[in-house]
Amino acid sequence: MYVVAMMEQRQYETLVRLLPELYSAQTLETFPAHLIALVPRLIRVDSCGYNETNLARRRFETLTDRSFRAYVPDADEHLARLMHRHPMVVHNRNSDQRALKMSDLLSQRQFHRLELYDAVYRPARVEYLMTGGFNLSAGGDIVTIALGRESADFSEDDRDMLNLLRPHVQQAYANADAMTTFQSQLERREQSLEEAVDAAVVLVRDLSIKQASGLAHRWLSSFFREAPASNDQLPDRLRRWVRYWQDSLDGKQSEHKPCTPLTVESGEGRLNIRMLETKPDGEVVLLLTREVSDYPEALRRLGLARRESEVLFWISKGKTSREIAMILSITRKTVDKHVERIHRKLGTETRTAAAAIAWSAMHDAMVARPRAS
Repeated sequence: MYVVAMMEQRQYETLVRLLPELYSAQTLETFPAHLIALVPRLIRVDSCGYNETNLARRRFETLTDRSFRAYVPDADEHLARLMHRHPMVVHNRNSDQRALKMSDLLSQRQFHRLELYDAVYRPARVEYLMTGGFNLSAGGDIVTIALGRESADFSEDDRDMLNLLRPHVQQAYANADAMTTFQSQLERREQSLEEAVDAAVVLVRDLSIKQASGLAHRWLSSFFREAPASNDQLPDRLRRWVRYWQDSLDGKQSEHKPCTPLTVESGEGRLNIRMLETKPDGEVVLLLTREVSDYPEALRRLGLARRESEVLFWISKGKTSREIAMILSITRKTVDKHVERIHRKLGTETRTAAAAIAWSAMHDAMVARPRAS
């Protein structure tokens, strides 16, 4: 309680009020922005950033607030390039990450002589720095909050407050890590279930998507050419189809026809969409089922593994590695590894050349396909 007694009671009460917000459910993706939005309400700053560093591995990831990015749009690039020469980063390599001021290490004149100052802090109007955080792993990963001011150095009360906040930030990070793991496991189980039956469900209200799984979003994105403005919007063709059958069921159409499925075809196969249920409040439940095309199977005859043939199929459709990763539910790095193996097996050097071979193979398969009598 000595530290609390040394700082203003009002400042301590602010910390207590902020803790419920700090501990609110976050993921590792949302946590950094959440944190740097809270800290300025506790300690007066002109800029605030979140950093994850590993000096030995030359790893530096940062998220800065809008004011900092407005002054120095390429700050991340400069910080990553000069990280190994940053006095505070070098000092923190062998510390417990308690609150540290730049003035603890360098005079203002020495600070101004740094390339870091000219490249980042001078244009960002940062004259005084203070950081504090925690060790994330035994391998040297560190999480720090970076605070900047243009005038007046940070006080000892500010240092004490940041030190009081540090263990709470560490626990909130651990909570976000656990939430991220939980969501990932839940998504994988949902995806496995959907893929096992090759079906997905979409809940629609007011002609907008209220709820849909990742698989449903991927199917809608890959089967409909027009790209919705956001994930909560239905593709135009599907929206018109839902509106038509809603009107029909409400007696607004002259004829009462059976509610037939909407069928959409692409190189991937055929997507059938059925209106499974309509509710009095306007909610509509859509069932999506997919019939897979045999084109990827035709590509396997080129000597490719199943996943390689799927990647090549989407390359032939002009998809980027990022888009293919989303469609196939794999990482972009995994897609790039498949692309390397595809080039090696086909003897190609470019995606265009690989796509040309794929088009030829799929054309041959289509010509050889038996025609319906």
